[in-house]
Amino acid sequence: MGEEDLKAMLGDPRKAVRRMVVPFILSILTVQVNVFADTFWVSGLGIDAVSGMTSAIPLYTLITSIGIGLAVGVTATIAFRLGKGDMESASSLAGNAIAMGALLSIAVAMVIVAMIDPVVSLMGADDVRSEVREYLVPLALLSPLIVLNTVFGGLLRSEGSARRSTVVQVSAAVVNIVLDPLLIYGAGMGLAGAGLATGLASGAGILVAARWFLTGRTSISVTAANLRIRRGCCEELMAVAAPRSVEGIVMSMVILFQRIFIIMASGTPGVSLFNVPFRYVSLSMCPSEATGMAMVPVAASAYGQGDMDRMKESMRYSMRLALSSSLILMVVLFLMSDVLISIFTTDPSMGEWKDAFVWNMRMYCVILPFFTIQTIGSSMLQAMKRAKRPMEITMVLGVVRMVLFWLCCGYGYVGITYALIASYVLSAALMMIMARHEMKAILRTS
Repeated sequence: MGEEDLKAMLGDPRKAVRRMVVPFILSILTVQVNVFADTFWVSGLGIDAVSGMTSAIPLYTLITSIGIGLAVGVTATIAFRLGKGDMESASSLAGNAIAMGALLSIAVAMVIVAMIDPVVSLMGADDVRSEVREYLVPLALLSPLIVLNTVFGGLLRSEGSARRSTVVQVSAAVVNIVLDPLLIYGAGMGLAGAGLATGLASGAGILVAARWFLTGRTSISVTAANLRIRRGCCEELMAVAAPRSVEGIVMSMVILFQRIFIIMASGTPGVSLFNVPFRYVSLSMCPSEATGMAMVPVAASAYGQGDMDRMKESMRYSMRLALSSSLILMVVLFLMSDVLISIFTTDPSMGEWKDAFVWNMRMYCVILPFFTIQTIGSSMLQAMKRAKRPMEITMVLGVVRMVLFWLCCGYGYVGITYALIASYVLSAALMMIMARHEMKAILRTS
Protein backbone atom coordinates (compact mmCIF):
# COMPACT_ATOMS: atom_id res chain seq x y z
CA MET A 1 0.00 0.00 0.00
CA GLY A 2 2.81 2.44 0.88
CA GLU A 3 4.60 2.01 -2.48
CA GLU A 4 1.30 2.28 -4.38
CA ASP A 5 0.41 5.53 -2.57
CA LEU A 6 3.85 6.97 -3.28
CA LYS A 7 3.65 6.09 -6.98
CA ALA A 8 0.23 7.74 -7.27
CA MET A 9 1.44 10.90 -5.50
CA LEU A 10 4.34 11.23 -7.95
CA GLY A 11 2.06 10.73 -10.98
CA ASP A 12 -0.66 12.82 -12.64
CA PRO A 13 -1.27 15.85 -10.35
CA ARG A 14 -5.04 16.03 -10.87
CA LYS A 15 -5.53 12.34 -10.18
CA ALA A 16 -3.18 12.54 -7.19
CA VAL A 17 -5.12 15.45 -5.65
CA ARG A 18 -8.50 13.78 -6.29
CA ARG A 19 -7.23 10.49 -4.86
CA MET A 20 -6.38 12.16 -1.57
CA VAL A 21 -9.15 14.76 -1.27
CA VAL A 22 -12.01 12.42 -0.37
CA PRO A 23 -10.15 10.61 2.44
CA PHE A 24 -9.00 13.97 3.80
CA ILE A 25 -12.54 15.35 3.68
CA LEU A 26 -13.69 12.31 5.63
CA SER A 27 -10.86 12.84 8.10
CA ILE A 28 -11.63 16.51 8.69
CA LEU A 29 -15.38 15.89 8.78
CA THR A 30 -14.82 13.27 11.45
CA VAL A 31 -12.80 15.72 13.50
CA GLN A 32 -15.52 18.35 13.08
CA VAL A 33 -18.22 15.87 14.05
CA ASN A 34 -16.08 15.20 17.07
CA VAL A 35 -16.10 18.92 17.90
CA PHE A 36 -19.86 18.96 17.45
CA ALA A 37 -20.20 16.01 19.80
CA ASP A 38 -18.13 17.84 22.44
CA THR A 39 -20.27 20.97 22.05
CA PHE A 40 -23.52 18.99 22.10
CA TRP A 41 -22.72 17.05 25.27
CA VAL A 42 -21.26 20.09 27.03
CA SER A 43 -24.26 22.25 26.04
CA GLY A 44 -26.35 19.99 28.27
CA LEU A 45 -24.36 21.36 31.21
CA GLY A 46 -25.58 24.92 30.46
CA ILE A 47 -24.31 28.21 29.06
CA ASP A 48 -21.48 28.56 31.63
CA ALA A 49 -20.01 25.20 30.64
CA VAL A 50 -20.14 26.06 26.92
CA SER A 51 -18.62 29.50 27.57
CA GLY A 52 -15.90 27.91 29.68
CA MET A 53 -15.02 25.37 27.01
CA THR A 54 -14.96 27.97 24.21
CA SER A 55 -12.99 30.42 26.36
CA ALA A 56 -10.35 27.70 26.77
CA ILE A 57 -9.77 27.49 23.01
CA PRO A 58 -6.90 30.07 22.83
CA LEU A 59 -4.82 28.02 25.27
CA TYR A 60 -5.82 24.67 23.78
CA THR A 61 -4.70 26.02 20.40
CA LEU A 62 -1.14 26.23 21.75
CA ILE A 63 -1.16 22.43 21.88
CA THR A 64 -2.71 21.91 18.47
CA SER A 65 -0.42 24.52 16.87
CA ILE A 66 2.66 22.46 17.76
CA GLY A 67 1.14 19.32 16.27
CA ILE A 68 -0.17 21.03 13.14
CA GLY A 69 3.13 22.83 12.56
CA LEU A 70 5.13 19.61 12.78
CA ALA A 71 2.59 17.77 10.61
CA VAL A 72 2.80 20.44 7.90
CA GLY A 73 6.59 20.41 8.24
CA VAL A 74 6.95 16.66 7.74
CA THR A 75 4.41 16.59 4.91
CA ALA A 76 6.22 19.26 2.88
CA THR A 77 9.83 18.25 3.65
CA ILE A 78 9.39 14.49 3.39
CA ALA A 79 7.34 14.75 0.17
CA PHE A 80 10.12 16.97 -1.23
CA ARG A 81 12.72 14.32 -0.27
CA LEU A 82 10.62 11.50 -1.69
CA GLY A 83 10.36 13.45 -4.95
CA LYS A 84 14.17 13.43 -5.03
CA GLY A 85 14.26 9.71 -4.18
CA ASP A 86 16.12 10.36 -0.89
CA MET A 87 14.51 7.73 1.39
CA GLU A 88 17.18 7.94 4.09
CA SER A 89 16.64 11.65 4.71
CA ALA A 90 12.86 11.16 4.62
CA SER A 91 13.04 8.54 7.37
CA SER A 92 15.36 10.69 9.49
CA LEU A 93 12.96 13.62 9.21
CA ALA A 94 10.10 11.36 10.33
CA GLY A 95 11.91 10.18 13.45
CA ASN A 96 13.01 13.69 14.38
CA ALA A 97 9.44 14.98 14.03
CA ILE A 98 8.19 12.36 16.51
CA ALA A 99 10.93 13.12 19.03
CA MET A 100 10.45 16.88 18.77
CA GLY A 101 6.68 16.53 19.06
CA ALA A 102 7.01 14.70 22.36
CA LEU A 103 9.48 17.20 23.82
CA LEU A 104 7.70 20.36 22.67
CA SER A 105 4.29 19.17 23.85
CA ILE A 106 5.57 18.64 27.39
CA ALA A 107 6.98 22.17 27.47
CA VAL A 108 3.73 23.63 26.13
CA ALA A 109 1.68 21.70 28.71
CA MET A 110 3.59 23.35 31.55
CA VAL A 111 3.10 26.78 29.99
CA ILE A 112 -0.65 26.24 29.61
CA VAL A 113 -1.21 25.19 33.23
CA ALA A 114 0.73 28.23 34.43
CA MET A 115 -1.20 30.60 32.13
CA ILE A 116 -4.80 29.57 32.87
CA ASP A 117 -5.52 32.11 35.61
CA PRO A 118 -3.73 35.10 33.99
CA VAL A 119 -5.41 34.43 30.64
CA VAL A 120 -8.89 34.12 32.17
CA SER A 121 -8.35 37.41 34.00
CA LEU A 122 -7.09 39.06 30.81
CA MET A 123 -10.21 37.94 28.91
CA GLY A 124 -12.47 39.18 31.69
CA ALA A 125 -14.01 35.71 31.93
CA ASP A 126 -13.72 35.35 35.71
CA ASP A 127 -17.28 34.01 35.98
CA VAL A 128 -16.24 30.86 34.08
CA ARG A 129 -12.72 30.51 35.54
CA SER A 130 -13.42 27.15 37.17
CA GLU A 131 -14.94 25.79 33.94
CA VAL A 132 -11.90 26.83 31.88
CA ARG A 133 -9.54 25.14 34.34
CA GLU A 134 -11.70 22.03 34.58
CA TYR A 135 -11.59 21.54 30.80
CA LEU A 136 -7.95 22.52 30.17
CA VAL A 137 -6.00 20.63 32.82
CA PRO A 138 -6.71 17.13 31.44
CA LEU A 139 -5.92 18.37 27.92
CA ALA A 140 -2.60 19.82 29.06
CA LEU A 141 -1.59 16.63 30.89
CA LEU A 142 -2.32 14.52 27.80
CA SER A 143 -0.90 17.01 25.27
CA PRO A 144 1.87 14.64 24.04
CA LEU A 145 -0.83 12.28 22.78
CA ILE A 146 -2.69 15.11 21.03
CA VAL A 147 0.46 16.41 19.33
CA LEU A 148 1.81 13.01 18.25
CA ASN A 149 -1.55 11.96 16.84
CA THR A 150 -1.34 14.94 14.48
CA VAL A 151 2.33 14.27 13.65
CA PHE A 152 1.63 10.67 12.65
CA GLY A 153 -1.15 11.90 10.37
CA GLY A 154 1.33 14.25 8.70
CA LEU A 155 3.83 11.40 8.22
CA LEU A 156 1.25 9.31 6.41
CA ARG A 157 0.18 12.25 4.23
CA SER A 158 3.78 12.91 3.21
CA GLU A 159 3.94 9.60 1.33
CA GLY A 160 0.46 10.00 -0.15
CA SER A 161 -1.26 7.61 2.29
CA ALA A 162 -4.42 9.69 2.62
CA ARG A 163 -6.58 6.71 3.55
CA ARG A 164 -4.36 5.63 6.40
CA SER A 165 -4.10 9.19 7.68
CA THR A 166 -7.89 9.29 7.66
CA VAL A 167 -8.13 6.01 9.59
CA VAL A 168 -5.94 7.53 12.31
CA GLN A 169 -8.20 10.57 12.66
CA VAL A 170 -11.42 8.55 12.46
CA SER A 171 -10.18 6.13 15.11
CA ALA A 172 -9.45 8.98 17.51
CA ALA A 173 -12.75 10.71 16.79
CA VAL A 174 -14.86 7.58 17.27
CA VAL A 175 -13.19 6.84 20.61
CA ASN A 176 -13.77 10.45 21.70
CA ILE A 177 -17.45 10.37 20.71
CA VAL A 178 -17.91 7.18 22.74
CA LEU A 179 -16.00 8.49 25.76
CA ASP A 180 -17.69 11.92 25.91
CA PRO A 181 -21.05 10.89 27.41
CA LEU A 182 -19.45 8.15 29.50
CA LEU A 183 -17.00 10.52 31.19
CA ILE A 184 -19.05 13.76 31.22
CA TYR A 185 -22.27 12.22 32.56
CA GLY A 186 -21.68 8.54 33.31
CA ALA A 187 -18.62 9.17 35.46
CA GLY A 188 -19.93 12.58 36.58
CA MET A 189 -16.72 14.35 35.51
CA GLY A 190 -18.42 17.23 33.67
CA LEU A 191 -16.07 19.39 31.60
CA ALA A 192 -13.03 17.48 32.86
CA GLY A 193 -14.51 14.40 31.20
CA ALA A 194 -14.67 16.20 27.85
CA GLY A 195 -10.99 17.16 28.08
CA LEU A 196 -9.94 13.69 29.22
CA ALA A 197 -11.88 12.05 26.39
CA THR A 198 -10.05 14.15 23.77
CA GLY A 199 -6.62 13.22 25.13
CA LEU A 200 -7.32 9.50 25.50
CA ALA A 201 -8.87 9.34 22.03
CA SER A 202 -5.70 10.83 20.50
CA GLY A 203 -3.75 7.99 22.09
CA ALA A 204 -5.99 5.48 20.31
CA GLY A 205 -5.14 7.12 16.96
CA ILE A 206 -1.41 6.87 17.71
CA LEU A 207 -1.68 3.13 18.36
CA VAL A 208 -3.29 2.63 14.94
CA ALA A 209 -0.58 4.61 13.13
CA ALA A 210 2.34 3.16 15.07
CA ARG A 211 1.32 -0.36 14.06
CA TRP A 212 1.85 0.43 10.36
CA PHE A 213 5.25 2.00 10.92
CA LEU A 214 6.48 -0.74 13.27
CA THR A 215 5.44 -3.54 10.90
CA GLY A 216 7.15 -1.99 7.86
CA ARG A 217 3.94 -1.29 5.93
CA THR A 218 4.93 2.27 5.00
CA SER A 219 7.41 3.74 2.53
CA ILE A 220 9.02 5.72 5.35
CA SER A 221 10.74 3.69 8.07
CA VAL A 222 10.94 4.91 11.67
CA THR A 223 13.62 3.25 13.78
CA ALA A 224 15.09 3.98 17.20
CA ALA A 225 18.11 5.53 15.49
CA ASN A 226 15.87 7.95 13.58
CA LEU A 227 14.39 9.21 16.84
CA ARG A 228 17.76 10.72 17.79
CA ILE A 229 17.51 14.45 17.13
CA ARG A 230 19.92 15.63 14.43
CA ARG A 231 20.71 19.23 13.73
CA GLY A 232 20.39 19.03 9.94
CA CYS A 233 17.00 17.30 10.13
CA CYS A 234 15.74 19.75 12.72
CA GLU A 235 16.75 22.74 10.65
CA GLU A 236 15.07 21.39 7.51
CA LEU A 237 11.93 20.37 9.37
CA MET A 238 11.61 23.51 11.44
CA ALA A 239 12.12 25.76 8.41
CA VAL A 240 8.53 24.80 7.55
CA ALA A 241 7.16 23.61 10.90
CA ALA A 242 8.26 26.56 13.06
CA PRO A 243 6.60 29.30 10.97
CA ARG A 244 3.41 27.20 10.76
CA SER A 245 3.42 26.65 14.54
CA VAL A 246 4.11 30.33 15.17
CA GLU A 247 1.28 31.15 12.80
CA GLY A 248 -1.05 28.98 14.88
CA ILE A 249 0.18 30.46 18.15
CA VAL A 250 -0.26 33.99 16.80
CA MET A 251 -3.80 33.08 15.81
CA SER A 252 -4.44 31.68 19.29
CA MET A 253 -3.30 34.97 20.77
CA VAL A 254 -5.52 36.80 18.31
CA ILE A 255 -8.42 34.59 19.40
CA LEU A 256 -7.57 35.36 23.03
CA PHE A 257 -7.72 39.12 22.52
CA GLN A 258 -10.65 38.65 20.18
CA ARG A 259 -12.55 37.12 23.09
CA ILE A 260 -11.77 40.16 25.21
CA PHE A 261 -13.56 42.36 22.67
CA ILE A 262 -16.39 39.83 22.30
CA ILE A 263 -16.93 39.83 26.06
CA MET A 264 -16.79 43.64 26.06
CA ALA A 265 -19.45 43.64 23.33
CA SER A 266 -21.81 40.91 24.59
CA GLY A 267 -20.58 39.53 27.94
CA THR A 268 -19.38 35.94 28.41
CA PRO A 269 -22.46 34.51 26.58
CA GLY A 270 -21.08 36.34 23.54
CA VAL A 271 -18.23 33.81 23.40
CA SER A 272 -20.79 31.06 22.80
CA LEU A 273 -22.65 33.34 20.40
CA PHE A 274 -19.46 33.63 18.39
CA ASN A 275 -18.33 29.99 18.55
CA VAL A 276 -21.47 27.87 18.26
CA PRO A 277 -22.50 29.14 14.78
CA PHE A 278 -18.88 28.97 13.69
CA ARG A 279 -18.94 25.21 14.34
CA TYR A 280 -21.04 24.87 11.19
CA VAL A 281 -18.84 27.26 9.24
CA SER A 282 -15.80 25.21 10.29
CA LEU A 283 -17.58 22.08 9.11
CA SER A 284 -18.21 23.71 5.73
CA MET A 285 -14.52 24.63 5.48
CA CYS A 286 -13.58 20.93 5.37
CA PRO A 287 -13.47 20.54 1.55
CA SER A 288 -11.15 23.53 1.22
CA GLU A 289 -8.89 22.32 4.02
CA ALA A 290 -8.84 18.80 2.57
CA THR A 291 -7.96 20.09 -0.89
CA GLY A 292 -5.10 22.14 0.57
CA MET A 293 -3.86 19.11 2.50
CA ALA A 294 -3.97 16.96 -0.64
CA MET A 295 -2.20 19.56 -2.76
CA VAL A 296 0.80 20.08 -0.43
CA PRO A 297 2.49 16.66 -0.85
CA VAL A 298 1.65 16.53 -4.58
CA ALA A 299 3.07 20.00 -5.27
CA ALA A 300 6.03 19.54 -2.89
CA SER A 301 7.04 16.24 -4.53
CA ALA A 302 6.79 17.88 -7.98
CA TYR A 303 8.99 20.69 -6.68
CA GLY A 304 11.49 18.09 -5.45
CA GLN A 305 11.47 16.48 -8.92
CA GLY A 306 12.02 19.88 -10.54
CA ASP A 307 8.75 19.49 -12.50
CA MET A 308 7.36 23.04 -12.35
CA ASP A 309 4.50 22.37 -14.76
CA ARG A 310 3.22 19.55 -12.58
CA MET A 311 3.53 21.71 -9.49
CA LYS A 312 1.57 24.58 -11.08
CA GLU A 313 -1.15 22.28 -12.39
CA SER A 314 -1.71 20.74 -8.97
CA MET A 315 -2.13 24.22 -7.50
CA ARG A 316 -4.49 25.52 -10.21
CA TYR A 317 -6.66 22.44 -10.08
CA SER A 318 -6.84 22.54 -6.26
CA MET A 319 -7.99 26.17 -6.28
CA ARG A 320 -10.79 25.48 -8.76
CA LEU A 321 -11.95 22.38 -6.90
CA ALA A 322 -11.98 24.03 -3.47
CA LEU A 323 -13.59 27.30 -4.55
CA SER A 324 -16.50 25.62 -6.34
CA SER A 325 -17.33 23.48 -3.30
CA SER A 326 -17.16 26.44 -0.91
CA LEU A 327 -19.65 28.47 -2.98
CA ILE A 328 -22.16 25.60 -2.95
CA LEU A 329 -21.80 25.11 0.81
CA MET A 330 -22.20 28.83 1.43
CA VAL A 331 -25.69 28.73 -0.09
CA VAL A 332 -26.69 25.51 1.70
CA LEU A 333 -25.53 26.79 5.08
CA PHE A 334 -27.42 30.06 4.69
CA LEU A 335 -30.68 28.30 3.87
CA MET A 336 -30.37 25.74 6.70
CA SER A 337 -29.20 28.10 9.48
CA ASP A 338 -32.38 28.10 11.58
CA VAL A 339 -32.73 24.31 11.60
CA LEU A 340 -29.05 23.69 12.36
CA ILE A 341 -28.87 26.16 15.24
CA SER A 342 -31.89 24.52 16.92
CA ILE A 343 -29.70 21.52 17.82
CA PHE A 344 -27.69 23.63 20.29
CA THR A 345 -30.51 25.68 21.80
CA THR A 346 -32.49 23.06 23.72
CA ASP A 347 -31.31 24.36 27.11
CA PRO A 348 -33.36 27.45 28.17
CA SER A 349 -30.20 29.51 28.79
CA MET A 350 -29.14 28.79 25.19
CA GLY A 351 -32.61 29.16 23.66
CA GLU A 352 -32.99 32.81 24.56
CA TRP A 353 -30.06 33.59 22.24
CA LYS A 354 -31.37 31.59 19.26
CA ASP A 355 -32.20 34.54 16.98
CA ALA A 356 -28.74 36.01 17.49
CA PHE A 357 -27.14 32.61 16.82
CA VAL A 358 -29.03 32.29 13.53
CA TRP A 359 -28.15 35.83 12.38
CA ASN A 360 -24.47 35.26 13.13
CA MET A 361 -24.42 31.97 11.27
CA ARG A 362 -25.97 33.49 8.15
CA MET A 363 -23.41 36.28 8.16
CA TYR A 364 -20.54 33.84 8.68
CA CYS A 365 -21.50 32.06 5.42
CA VAL A 366 -19.87 34.92 3.51
CA ILE A 367 -16.50 33.89 4.94
CA LEU A 368 -16.35 30.53 3.13
CA PRO A 369 -15.01 31.53 -0.34
CA PHE A 370 -12.48 33.92 1.19
CA PHE A 371 -11.32 31.22 3.61
CA THR A 372 -10.83 28.92 0.61
CA ILE A 373 -8.59 31.40 -1.20
CA GLN A 374 -6.61 31.98 2.01
CA THR A 375 -6.21 28.25 2.69
CA ILE A 376 -5.13 27.24 -0.81
CA GLY A 377 -2.76 30.21 -0.97
CA SER A 378 -1.18 29.18 2.34
CA SER A 379 -0.87 25.56 1.16
CA MET A 380 0.84 26.74 -2.02
CA LEU A 381 3.44 28.58 0.04
CA GLN A 382 3.99 25.56 2.31
CA ALA A 383 4.47 23.28 -0.71
CA MET A 384 7.10 25.70 -2.05
CA LYS A 385 8.81 25.61 1.38
CA ARG A 386 7.97 29.30 1.90
CA ALA A 387 6.18 28.81 5.22
CA LYS A 388 7.45 32.11 6.63
CA ARG A 389 5.19 34.04 4.28
CA PRO A 390 1.87 32.79 5.72
CA MET A 391 3.27 33.44 9.19
CA GLU A 392 4.14 37.03 8.29
CA ILE A 393 0.71 37.62 6.77
CA THR A 394 -0.98 36.10 9.82
CA MET A 395 0.95 38.38 12.17
CA VAL A 396 0.04 41.49 10.17
CA LEU A 397 -3.60 40.45 9.92
CA GLY A 398 -3.72 39.62 13.60
CA VAL A 399 -2.98 43.24 14.39
CA VAL A 400 -5.48 44.42 11.78
CA ARG A 401 -8.20 42.15 13.16
CA MET A 402 -7.66 43.43 16.68
CA VAL A 403 -7.93 47.02 15.49
CA LEU A 404 -11.16 46.17 13.66
CA PHE A 405 -12.57 44.42 16.74
CA TRP A 406 -11.62 47.36 18.93
CA LEU A 407 -13.34 49.78 16.56
CA CYS A 408 -16.46 47.62 16.26
CA CYS A 409 -16.97 46.19 19.76
CA GLY A 410 -19.05 49.21 20.74
CA TYR A 411 -21.68 47.99 18.28
CA GLY A 412 -22.22 44.68 20.08
CA TYR A 413 -21.91 41.24 18.51
CA VAL A 414 -23.10 42.68 15.17
CA GLY A 415 -20.01 44.88 14.93
CA ILE A 416 -17.76 41.95 15.89
CA THR A 417 -19.26 39.82 13.12
CA TYR A 418 -18.66 42.48 10.46
CA ALA A 419 -15.08 42.94 11.67
CA LEU A 420 -14.43 39.20 11.39
CA ILE A 421 -15.74 39.04 7.82
CA ALA A 422 -13.59 42.01 6.79
CA SER A 423 -10.47 40.32 8.21
CA TYR A 424 -11.08 37.18 6.11
CA VAL A 425 -11.49 39.24 2.93
CA LEU A 426 -8.18 40.98 3.54
CA SER A 427 -6.43 37.73 4.48
CA ALA A 428 -7.53 36.01 1.26
CA ALA A 429 -6.25 38.89 -0.88
CA LEU A 430 -2.85 39.10 0.82
CA MET A 431 -2.26 35.32 0.90
CA MET A 432 -2.94 34.88 -2.81
CA ILE A 433 -0.82 37.90 -3.78
CA MET A 434 2.09 36.45 -1.77
CA ALA A 435 1.64 32.94 -3.22
CA ARG A 436 1.71 34.26 -6.79
CA HIS A 437 4.79 36.37 -6.01
CA GLU A 438 6.73 33.39 -4.59
CA MET A 439 5.67 31.19 -7.51
CA LYS A 440 7.08 33.70 -10.00
CA ALA A 441 10.32 33.90 -8.02
CA ILE A 442 10.73 30.11 -8.13
CA LEU A 443 9.98 29.94 -11.85
CA ARG A 444 12.58 32.62 -12.59
CA THR A 445 15.31 30.57 -10.90
CA SER A 446 14.26 27.13 -12.14
